[in-house]
Amino acid sequence: MMRDRDDPGQWHGAHIVDEQELSFSSDGQAKKRARRRQNIVFSVMALLVIAVLVGAVLVFNGTIKLGAEPAAVESPEPSEAEIENPNCPAIDFKYQTPAEVEIRVLNTTSIPGLAGDTAKALEKRGFKISSLTSGWKSLSDTAGAVIAGPDGYAQAFTVQRQIPGIVFIYDETKWGSRVDLALGEKFEGLVKERKLDTSDGKLVCAK
Repeated sequence: MMRDRDDPGQWHGAHIVDEQELSFSSDGQAKKRARRRQNIVFSVMALLVIAVLVGAVLVFNGTIKLGAEPAAVESPEPSEAEIENPNCPAIDFKYQTPAEVEIRVLNTTSIPGLAGDTAKALEKRGFKISSLTSGWKSLSDTAGAVIAGPDGYAQAFTVQRQIPGIVFIYDETKWGSRVDLALGEKFEGLVKERKLDTSDGKLVCAK
């Protein structure tokens, strides 16, 4: 009796992958790669659409300004050499950021706590208080004065805007931008913040 013919798809009990099966497997992998590429493309396009929509909203509500002009560079405050009359400059000064202004507060009167209370009020507005003391007794019957040297004009102007009635006194020997605030008996407190004028302006000098 003749022996049955061996199965051509088997070799020693193992299945032999033929050309048709190889072709089917290759096509499946290619389709998976194609779907993966499509998903990536669609994701990138979706992100681009979202970015465009967000940008349009930001431009519409003013958060992003197209073609905005660059901010102007502010010129530095004039020095003593550029000021014709150092004792009472006839030029405008810029209101300074309170945190950049250092003040020594003086009580010219016998009113207890005048310097301390005023210093606390100024600190609440952001000013730096270096110290409290007494002096300038000649100003005791006035509202007071702000005293500054060659580098303290703008700082003195900023402090003067806080207190109605005080005058500017120039001290050529005073070094740096720190100013002295001498408070007199006619001092009635700080200008209310809602009424504070922060525009450029001139110093009000002592007569």
